[in-house]
Amino acid sequence: MAEEQVKNRLEQDSIGKLMLELCTQTTLSIMIYNIYTITDTFYVSKGIGSVASGAIGIFSPVLLLVNGVSSTLGTGGASIISRRLGERNPAGGKKVVGCMMWLWVLCSLTITITGLAFLEPLLELLGSTSEIYPYAVEYGRIMLIGTIISTGFSGIMRAEGDIFYSTLQWCCPVMINLLLDPLFIYGFHMGISGAAVATLIAQLFSAVNSIYYFFIRKNTPCRVALGDIRWNRQACKEILYIGLPAFLNSLGNSLTGMVGNQILGQVGGTQAIGTYAVISRIQSFLSTPFSGIMQGIQPMLGFDWGRQQRKRVKRTVAYAILGGAVYGGVIAVCVYCGAGGIVKLFSVDSEITSIGKTALQIICFSLVIGGIMPVIQAYFLALGYGKKVLFLSLESIFAIRLPLLLIAWRLDNLDIIWWILVLTEWLIAGLAVYNYKIVRKER
Repeated sequence: MAEEQVKNRLEQDSIGKLMLELCTQTTLSIMIYNIYTITDTFYVSKGIGSVASGAIGIFSPVLLLVNGVSSTLGTGGASIISRRLGERNPAGGKKVVGCMMWLWVLCSLTITITGLAFLEPLLELLGSTSEIYPYAVEYGRIMLIGTIISTGFSGIMRAEGDIFYSTLQWCCPVMINLLLDPLFIYGFHMGISGAAVATLIAQLFSAVNSIYYFFIRKNTPCRVALGDIRWNRQACKEILYIGLPAFLNSLGNSLTGMVGNQILGQVGGTQAIGTYAVISRIQSFLSTPFSGIMQGIQPMLGFDWGRQQRKRVKRTVAYAILGGAVYGGVIAVCVYCGAGGIVKLFSVDSEITSIGKTALQIICFSLVIGGIMPVIQAYFLALGYGKKVLFLSLESIFAIRLPLLLIAWRLDNLDIIWWILVLTEWLIAGLAVYNYKIVRKER
């Protein structure tokens, strides 16, 4: 019954109706999740100081790497599962879920063990200053311990057409974190450790909910048992083929964050790192609708491609890019005008608010085209064009991001660094459009 309901909605509802429902709900979910990620920075910055918030920024490349592994498995798995359901083959989707979970346990344990064993040299590599270092060790150690519960596979739930549980995976941990952060940081005087512990407790809820959804709930289309959590060569190959670009994208962001922190530390010191920790969280929050559109249209694209509805696929992509452009333009104007007030919400440090206002006013120009790359990635991923996304990710990292960052380092000016970050996003959007047009001509 659940499988038929998913099929009927994706097959019979109009593109506009589906996008409004799926993209709105995924955007809301991710927005709530970004409140979740920004909460630590807010409370730590207000309650402990900008140096401690800089520790969260320093450790963020590691969390991006963990997220990259999760995204690799989730994106690859979701694309395959949505197509299997479109082909009316839920048994094939079940094998994918089991293999995906097996891979996640293996990868998360590897990250935890390796990270804890080499934490101190890792933080030095990430650009930690002597002031930030003690906070980064304290925060990083706790976050590494909880790696295995840091994902709830909400993308798989969404690919199966279950928006309620997918949304639950985002909303409840946020509420838990919002309540526990001030309690642990201020009430129990746990400092930055309190922020990390609050995050782990919130993630634990998501893990428990996943266990119920995939192992116990009867109406789950691709329900599994413990015996299904095993290696499957074909499923692994498909997941990695499609999901690897998502990992490379996160790896690129992680590498960019590491190099960026090194450059910021050399050019502007601890204050520059602390400023970017705040600005990057704000930018991530404002970019939420782009990710929401991407995740919302992916099951639509995969399902329509699976049943040979090429015109619906093309129209979905066009609507998604247009919606992202309208949002990006409006929010860029709003942020430019209110940059100073936004930064002051996170810090009372006059130097950080001054640097942060300028940085945010510059970086907001990247929001105008922020929706292009995610939509085109969703198109390639949903259609199973893993190789295209792979090359696009590699080109973005090694031909655009890293070379421009090295140029920024040589110029030794904070404002130029912010502008180069904007230029990077525009060039990557142009590269994505170019690749999309090539694929359209080939079809």
